[in-house]
Order: sequence, then C-alpha cells, then structure tokens
Amino acid sequence: MFKPFAIFLMLLVVGGCVQEPERKIVNSPEDKNKSAEAIISKEREAVANDSGLPQPRTEHGLLECQPMHGTSVYCGYQNPEDLVLLPDKSALLVSEMGEFMLDAPGRLSLLDLARGERREIAIDWSGDGWGAEGCLAPDEAAFSPHGIDLTTRSDGLHQLLVVNHGKREAVEFFELVEDAGNWRLSWRGCALPPGDPFINDVAGLKDGGFFITHMWDKSTPFEMVVEQYTKGEKIGWVWEWQKDKGFTKVAGSDELMPNGIAVSADNNKIFVNIYLANKTLRIDRESGEVDGSLILQQPDNITVDDEGSLWIASHKHDPLGQTCAQVREGPCLLPYEILKVEPETMLPLMVISEDGPPMGYATVALRVDEKVYIGSAHGDRVASRLISRSSN
Repeated sequence: MFKPFAIFLMLLVVGGCVQEPERKIVNSPEDKNKSAEAIISKEREAVANDSGLPQPRTEHGLLECQPMHGTSVYCGYQNPEDLVLLPDKSALLVSEMGEFMLDAPGRLSLLDLARGERREIAIDWSGDGWGAEGCLAPDEAAFSPHGIDLTTRSDGLHQLLVVNHGKREAVEFFELVEDAGNWRLSWRGCALPPGDPFINDVAGLKDGGFFITHMWDKSTPFEMVVEQYTKGEKIGWVWEWQKDKGFTKVAGSDELMPNGIAVSADNNKIFVNIYLANKTLRIDRESGEVDGSLILQQPDNITVDDEGSLWIASHKHDPLGQTCAQVREGPCLLPYEILKVEPETMLPLMVISEDGPPMGYATVALRVDEKVYIGSAHGDRVASRLISRSSN
C-alpha cells in the first residue's frame, strides 16, 4: 500500500515527472520569470517546488525540430495527447489538449502524412442527432479535447468521439466527412456522464455507442482522494453509453484510475489501462469477466492496429515531485516505452524504449503501416519511428 503522501504526489503529478538524465540544458532569463501557473495546477506546482528535486526545463537545442536517433518529429502542436488515422490514411487527426487538470482550451488538427506538416481541420458546430436528447453544443472557445476515437458506424458514417473538459465533462460526437479531397468535422451531439465525472479516454462502438474511463470524482478535494486511495478504494470505473439506455457502469470495472481504453474490431472485448495499478485489463463484454491482463508500468493510451494488435504507451518516470512546468517550449523528455501486445495472449513486445531527445512523455502510439506515430501530453511535437519486421 502506498503511503498517503506518495499517493498524493502521484495524483497531482500524473501529468509527468522524472529524474533528469545528464544533458545540456540552456535556461533563458525568460524561463526564470515565467510562472508555471498557466502550465500546471497550483497544487502540482507546490508539490514539485517542495520536493527539492531538479525539474525538467526547456531544452532550447531541440526547438529547431530536427530528427534524431532514428526518430522524426513534426512540430507546431500543443500537447498532441491522442491520435487517430483518417480513413484514407492521408493524415492523422490530432487531439491538442490543454494541460492535464487545468481544462485549458485546446483544438483538433491534422498531421499530413505525405508532407509531414500540421494542418487545420474545419469544424461545423451546428449539427445534432447522434448524442443524448437535448444535449447542447459546447462553448467553442472553451473546447478542451483529451482522448479521441474514430470509428466507422454500422451505417457507414465516420464517427469521431472526443472527451471534452471545456466547462463540462462531456463526450462530443462529430461526423468526419470528406469534401472535394478535404476532410472536415460536423458536430453531431454530445453525452454528459452522470454524477461528478472526470473522464479521460473514449472507445467507440459500431452501433454508435461508446465506452469511457472515469478517473475519479472531479470535485473531490485532493485530501479526500488521497484518503480513498490510501484505503484501497477503487474510485474509478468504465461507463458504457447507448442512445436508448444512456450511461451504464460496466460491471467489474472499478479500479485505480482507469486511463486509456479500446475495443476489439468485433466489439466483443474491452481493453482498459489502469494507470495507478500498473496493468492492462481485457474484459469480455458478454460475460463481464476480466479474462486477461498484463502488468506494465503506468500505461496511458491504447490503440488497436489493422491486425488487432494493441499498442500501448507506458510511462517510465517516477511520478513523485517533478513536473513539466518549466518546459515552456519543445518536448518534455520523460522516459517512455512503446509496447505491442497480442490481444489473445496479452503477451507484450517492447518496440521502443526512449530516455532522451527528441521526444518524451509519450501518451499514445499509433501504428500506420511500417511506422509508429507517437503523441505526448506535454510538448510541441508528434514523433514517428520505423518499426522492424518483427514488430509488424
């Protein structure tokens, strides 16, 4: 069982911390004068300041956005936390989120795979019809995306689901439409989980429904959250939403901070990462039983490739007393691993292990043919690496 203070630190700095490796860091006068308040919450900043540990800072030598050590980088993003592939494989759709726990505004954008460049994507906010009855469009200026998922519904339409923290905890429905060679989004509705939700990721179903992960009750004071975790209370879970039934709690899903979530291609299995319990679960939808699991450190997002294999980003930093608050530009170089997992056996294969430039704090790994694309919850870039044949 964790000590209360350790759990408190883990909850506050789950957005990132690491014992800084030897590397050249240049601190500008502006770095010292900038407050971290706009980067992280005051609680997390206070914990980091009191820890006495060295903090990651802006590494100005990486701002030119050059490839290094077999890793290509694509810059100009704000915290590209989650990625999905467009149906024609021409681009990635990118969730550029505000900083974790601040609910700051973010945006959706594209990564053009042929040009390796960031592009805007147009959004029409005037639609409806797919979400819960009477659910109104969000405040566009406050839109704060987090986890996303793109599915082709049984009616053939492309449905993008987006977790939104902007002035509310909601799942926003968008239709992805191709128009004269350009992709655009049309808002089609929303669904607001009951109670006091603090949601993270979403996995869409072919029938138009979805699963989401609830981390903990959002308005609970941190002292209470610490006490609950100290007692071993599993205060997070998974919701299922269906248009005719609304939200239903998935039986047996109570856990310590559910994070990333995905479903198998036939929609019969749920895969959910339990961040604070260091494991990935496989849940059978028909029986509701956990019929497979994998132990791995701090698993974040999870994606499923065309062959059904799972791709998981695993954090390798020590989430105690350090944050990315001083990284005002460029990447925050927290160490990470990317694992490929076979869904039948839940056996992992480590594909990437990285502790250094040009990329850090990976939150998602998305396989596209012979490459894996990597996003981050703190930083200015998406990265990609060629993968070996043994990893295909």
